[in-house]
Amino acid sequence: MDLKPLGDVVDQWKEIASKLSDLANEARTGMRRKSEAARWQGVNADVTRPFIRSVADEFEDARVEAGDFHQEIGNAYRSLKSIQGDLKAIVDAAHGKGIVIEDIGGGKVRCFDPPEPGHQDEVLSEERRKELTTIAEEVSGLVGRARARDAYTSDLLAVIHGNDPHNFAKNGQIDSWEARRGLKLARKGPGMSTKELREFNRFLKYNHNDPDFTQAFFKGMGGPKETLEFYARMSIDGTGSKGKVRLDAVQGLQRYLGPALANATDPDHKGYLNWGPEFRKIGAKEIQLDGFMYAPKGYQLLSGILRYGHYDKRFLLPIAEHVTQLQHDHPRGYWSRPSGPDQKFGFDPNGERTSGYDPVTGILEALGHSPAAAEDFFSKDPGNNPAYAYDEEGRQDRTKPLDYGYLSELTSDGYKWNNDAASPVQGERHMPGKDSLGHALEAAATGAPHDRPADERVPGHTPERAEIVKALMREVGENPGFATEDVSDSLGRIAGEYMPEINKAMVVGGDGRAGGIFQVEHATSFGKVDTVRFLDAVGRHPEGHAEATLGAQNYQTKVMHELVEHPERFDGTTRQNLLAAAHSTGSVEGVLGSARHESIVARGQQEEADFNAAVEKRGELAKEVLGFPLGALAERVPVAGDLVSGATDGIVDSVVESHRKNTLENDMADGAEVSFDTRTEAEKWAQRAARAAGVPPGVDETDFVRDVAQSTARGYEHGKSLRDDAFDNKTRRLDD
Repeated sequence: MDLKPLGDVVDQWKEIASKLSDLANEARTGMRRKSEAARWQGVNADVTRPFIRSVADEFEDARVEAGDFHQEIGNAYRSLKSIQGDLKAIVDAAHGKGIVIEDIGGGKVRCFDPPEPGHQDEVLSEERRKELTTIAEEVSGLVGRARARDAYTSDLLAVIHGNDPHNFAKNGQIDSWEARRGLKLARKGPGMSTKELREFNRFLKYNHNDPDFTQAFFKGMGGPKETLEFYARMSIDGTGSKGKVRLDAVQGLQRYLGPALANATDPDHKGYLNWGPEFRKIGAKEIQLDGFMYAPKGYQLLSGILRYGHYDKRFLLPIAEHVTQLQHDHPRGYWSRPSGPDQKFGFDPNGERTSGYDPVTGILEALGHSPAAAEDFFSKDPGNNPAYAYDEEGRQDRTKPLDYGYLSELTSDGYKWNNDAASPVQGERHMPGKDSLGHALEAAATGAPHDRPADERVPGHTPERAEIVKALMREVGENPGFATEDVSDSLGRIAGEYMPEINKAMVVGGDGRAGGIFQVEHATSFGKVDTVRFLDAVGRHPEGHAEATLGAQNYQTKVMHELVEHPERFDGTTRQNLLAAAHSTGSVEGVLGSARHESIVARGQQEEADFNAAVEKRGELAKEVLGFPLGALAERVPVAGDLVSGATDGIVDSVVESHRKNTLENDMADGAEVSFDTRTEAEKWAQRAARAAGVPPGVDETDFVRDVAQSTARGYEHGKSLRDDAFDNKTRRLDD
């Protein structure tokens, strides 16, 4: 579809709106002002003056209508253009792989490989079938988004126009009309039909970034307490027994209500709603819901909304601190749950393993989407940057500094994670709260939301963020049992992002010449022992190991490209520096690989299969974008042509293959032996990365590639030794 005509229409309506604005101003300041100042007599006073007022008002209505047309058509154009760009990228990539995409009607497509002579009866592999299905679903999903945007805009333009040939629409600004319509629906609460609820969701979806809409809407709700009551009734309605269709609609409400609240409470917006103090005041109080025997606390309801949206730290941080302090003071039984036979309902409709009764989990999810708040939250330290106590009603007492920081509090062995109904009890394998903590830590460490698009670059490593990671490494090193399956993937991603600092800490001599090739943007140095213990804890879990391994090997590739393409930026010869890079990454692999080896020995062959599956899954995600976690060299390392032209898939496949070991048919000793061969695979990876970067001038390729492998092997053994030296003894580590 050619969207240029729609873009032209946007420009035309901009011009029309501008001209009508001038005319309306002339009518208001000229004709109407003169009419109001004139001394009318007789019939003219009763007829002419009101007529002139009416004409002036009509010019104003025309201005408003034209402005709304320009705004909404512009919104539609930008949205459709973005969707079309995503669609073209997917389709072009599919065509590049020889995949045919066929329209089957109704906004759906199917994908297939074109038949080849002699291959008509060939059976598709499961991997290929999955790839074709995924592409078809992605394409159909984008087409569905375009259809929804088109329908919404079409309906809205009809409202703006008003369908009266003799009168411009009397709705006022469309933002206000949408807010009024949204409020009219919201006041029905669970009485909204599913069709009406979807209409309500569309208002939130397409206007959650508009302060005029969000402020008008939440003001109309009545206040913080009324907003929480509305959300509670809708959440219970959707998570009850009304079926999947209703649940899907309520899930949409949760996803869009949060971002709308984030916009309405943003202090950078004129007229923002300063609701933070009131939310804190009612956060620890029970809110009685009509016809419902169970009375949840305010924070249990608010945390369900806050799970979605990017919140300003001035709003979110005091709430996050208050909730964490309440949990610290009341470790058990403070956040109640309903009793009785039917506990399906909850306050997190989108939750897969949570019901939303533990507000700490929801608040941590909010921090995971709000990096500035997360950074401030985890920077609190009793020594240099103390947090201050809040009373029960959320009032801060600046005379009472806390004797703990939130990072140490939430990572301590004694922290009591709440049972969130759908989640297991303390001590069982899965802890959703720790998963959310990992998301918050990612946001604090990277300066970006944890679920940002995979191809979106993260901000640089500031001293403040690096200090948080340094403190996290220390906490995990002292309490390795914290790094359970739920949080290990996030810890692995943080390790992958901070590979420049990790490599610098791992090199022989710590801050010697070899460390100079790992360029960082701050003066914070990671301790070697803490770094090794952190990698050991992460490497013991499949997803954490996968994230850290791919991050390490990706960073090695980027560093080697930088060393070859810009040798003038580094001391020493290019050959020396490339071998140093291989040695350092080998050391990282030595820690991760031996941690994986020990975990498999301790837990059995199934653990090996779990490691393989996690690496393979992470590899598939990595193929969606060019590169993996980027680190400090993100802006400086030019990606070589061979990577751009398709070698990315090959590099990822190499990593995956190097870790795909099937030991289920072997005994435990054989499985451990195979796992231990990751050193050889690390050598192969380093050789591949070196070849991709390019052999230095005047160096024999065969000798150089052999030297890279040997340097990696020495680094691997060095990493294993560092790991052994970082602990008192192996027995304690195995027990942990």
